[in-house]
Amino acid sequence: MAKSYRTFIGGSGDDAFHTTQWQNLHAAQTLDPQRKREVIGAIMNKYWKPVYSYLRRKGNSNEEAKDLTQGFFHEIVLGRELISQADQTKGRFRTFLLTALDRYVISMHRAQTARKRAPRKAMVALDNFDPGSIAPIDSGTPVDAFTYTWASELLGEVIVEVHEECLRDGLEKHWKVFHATVVKPTMEGADTPPLGELCSQLDIKSEAKASNMSITVKRRFRTILARHIRQYVESDDQVEEEIRDMMQILSKNRAG
Repeated sequence: MAKSYRTFIGGSGDDAFHTTQWQNLHAAQTLDPQRKREVIGAIMNKYWKPVYSYLRRKGNSNEEAKDLTQGFFHEIVLGRELISQADQTKGRFRTFLLTALDRYVISMHRAQTARKRAPRKAMVALDNFDPGSIAPIDSGTPVDAFTYTWASELLGEVIVEVHEECLRDGLEKHWKVFHATVVKPTMEGADTPPLGELCSQLDIKSEAKASNMSITVKRRFRTILARHIRQYVESDDQVEEEIRDMMQILSKNRAG
């Protein structure tokens, strides 16, 4: 039985507030074409998988969802400069994006031209990716699929960064304990190995020491996660709310 995703979270982050996604969205309105391409490209990289998952859960086939994803980013995000219309006073960017996506899909279905209007040059790399490698699409609502994909992609980025940071700082054993006791049970549903067994395998002096090592990495994970989440919100209070929402949707899909 998989652990709750809440096992990742421990303590509170107190690092300085970083550039938010809304600030990046405002930057996309620059007259500098290179800067604009960079910002919009980063936004597309973050959201194309959630958009694809949302469209699949809406009942579109793999090819239809790919065409609609390409068309949405090409025609709406770029062609109609959707980013410039975003207003942070009206809620989350994800909600704004999904509203625009729904309108686009309705118009495309009415015209039955999704495949014909797909851009010749792909906006995002959809041709060779494995749909099975992203969020499940057989349960929950389309919004759940979108949010789950967004959250799981973000969580994956955080785990990679934590691992790299541990290796950089000479905490390889710390990472191995954390990975065995938190990451694998939570992400893969693996059984949590006894600390005594890990101590023997990794030459750690005591179970208390191994537990403290895992806690050390968990704190790093929490800090890095909060830093990533701060890209999407405007205050520390919203960070905590976003993390709670993120863990809830991840746990819901894991339980399903």
